[in-house]
Amino acid sequence: MSYIQRLANEHNSIAFGREELAYYARHLLLPGIGLEGQQKLKCARVLVVGAGGLGCPALQALAGSGVGSICIMDGDAVAGSNLSRQWLHTYRTIGQNKALSAQAALEAINPFIQVSAYPEMLDHSNAEQKIAGCDIVIDATDELEVRYLIDDYCAALDRPWVHAALYRESAQMTVFWSRFGASFRKLYPVPSVAPSCSASGLLGASASIVGNLQALEAIKLITGHGAPEVGTLCSLKTGNYPFERFHFDGSPPTQYSSPVQDSDSVPRAVSPIELKQALSIHKPLTILDLRKDSADRLPRAAHCSEASLLEGGLSNFETDQILLVCEEGLMSEMLAHALHGIEPRVHYLKGGMRAWREL
Repeated sequence: MSYIQRLANEHNSIAFGREELAYYARHLLLPGIGLEGQQKLKCARVLVVGAGGLGCPALQALAGSGVGSICIMDGDAVAGSNLSRQWLHTYRTIGQNKALSAQAALEAINPFIQVSAYPEMLDHSNAEQKIAGCDIVIDATDELEVRYLIDDYCAALDRPWVHAALYRESAQMTVFWSRFGASFRKLYPVPSVAPSCSASGLLGASASIVGNLQALEAIKLITGHGAPEVGTLCSLKTGNYPFERFHFDGSPPTQYSSPVQDSDSVPRAVSPIELKQALSIHKPLTILDLRKDSADRLPRAAHCSEASLLEGGLSNFETDQILLVCEEGLMSEMLAHALHGIEPRVHYLKGGMRAWREL
């Protein structure tokens, strides 16, 4: 089964507690992420090979985004010269294995995810097992042999992987996925040797940009929000920021639609007519208007921001029904879906205030 199908089938079973909803509050407000995207992130399993200059920012972004299972592989120890660009490590962790150091840092960033650390580099003895246990691989190593190894096993196991390389102020990034014809071995049939950062120099800020781009590609692959750069080589000069894209092969994957949810597991869309009837008989109802400084509030409605609902919850409201209202109905619907798992009383006004005015 494709990881896309697995995420589509399993994400509905993910429920978030109040603290976790507050942690992801700003993600849930994004139309391209919302509750469904956050659930898919929680279901996802990402392997990051290398916890150095590219791995550290990629890992930090993946942990903050809420990827539920992160696996880190790195056989090197933290050195003082790493600290200017590998920001998950500190002076206190000098001498420790990088994978273990990064694991401790990520667990402090996000207590709601699982982080596994393997103090070894990917090789022929462990590649199949480690890659088979993940959905997506991020290449954060500067070892050419390891990249060919990732490409071979990801092709055999039908896994996409996000590649990046950085030399001084020049960087490249792409997504390889053999299913769509995009292959590292096809793009680079003849191995070539590039100088390491220890020999050529590197700014931590440059590595951070590229590592975060890798994390964004993984998030695209997981959530379906945005087209991943499958078969497109992105070239970036961090000194003056020209960004070029070269299509070499492949096409972006198609996201599977999610299974239909049980009607009891989702909030109800209350029509303007239903709301008018409920108000006419003075039905006990809490109406929360998400709009700020609006002059045309509904009777009995109170303003409440999206962030305060996600962070504070709805326990202060005692009525059996809570109705969320916004201008077009989109924000209230998305927020109601995000909160419904822990607060089944919450529903939303279909079409928002625009539909109400048209009554």
